[in-house]
Amino acid sequence: MLQGILYETISSDAAGATVRLLPDSPVYQGHFPGYPITPGVCLVDIALELISERAGRPVRLAAAKNIKFTSPVIPSGETQLRFNLSGEGTVRTVEVLSGETLCAKMTLTVE
Repeated sequence: MLQGILYETISSDAAGATVRLLPDSPVYQGHFPGYPITPGVCLVDIALELISERAGRPVRLAAAKNIKFTSPVIPSGETQLRFNLSGEGTVRTVEVLSGETLCAKMTLTVE
């Protein structure tokens, strides 16, 4: 679980959630010292945690398709990411935005 370690949820609504990255997270000590970048796998994990919250139960990743990381996510004390979540049932589409910049887009199948 990355909430409280890598991010905190600022707000959530019917379309998704906004999170703030925690730049002092131990994740950034190894990825990369002096120039921290949020690992793509962490963005996928955050999306899964947010989907789990919305589902009211833990979900597990069954498949990931069309994952595209389009812009690096560099943490600072002010870095907020918007996770737009759409889809129903087991297939979810996720867009990750930093302001107006699309950072990642993915289609996740959960169970």
